[in-house]
Amino acid sequence: MFGISYIKVAPTTHVIHFKSGKVVREGTGLSFFYFSPNSIITLVPAGSIDVPFMFEEATSDFQDITIQGQLTFRITAPSKIASLLDFSVDRNQRYRSSDHSKLDERLIHATQILARSFTQNLKLKDVLVSSDTLVNHLTEGLKTSEVVTMLGIEVLGTSIMSIKAMPEMAKALQADAREELLRQAENAI
Repeated sequence: MFGISYIKVAPTTHVIHFKSGKVVREGTGLSFFYFSPNSIITLVPAGSIDVPFMFEEATSDFQDITIQGQLTFRITAPSKIASLLDFSVDRNQRYRSSDHSKLDERLIHATQILARSFTQNLKLKDVLVSSDTLVNHLTEGLKTSEVVTMLGIEVLGTSIMSIKAMPEMAKALQADAREELLRQAENAI
């Protein structure tokens, strides 16, 4: 009423209240009244965020694979990221821009670049059985990434749900494995 608004945020949200271009108050889980015509409120998530990803890459023997996984991170420097991306909200606490989704995209791109550097050095058979090594490569690479450091983000972990070859290659690999098992069975007899 009369331009006075009230905001109450969860303990997993960092709020920054700007008035006349200056920070009036900021913190996690705050609640306060403010005069909305001359204020800008930004809400930056402070809890852990899960971002699923799926992309296609090529191996060193020029075979296409699909990698599906998830990246978990949290924002450790809310003021820093609020100066780089627009997290401002309207009176109903809806984001005014889509910058918050750009954060996920930037992290997925960084993850894909690291996955590409990993898969391009291995053959198809080796990539298909090296999900643990890929997880370690992605996690360590993201923790030291300039993009992640610049955004003020802490990578909590990555996980790989699947690494799959294209259907025709998967069938060929299964046929090779089946023939090898049959050969071993004949030798055992």
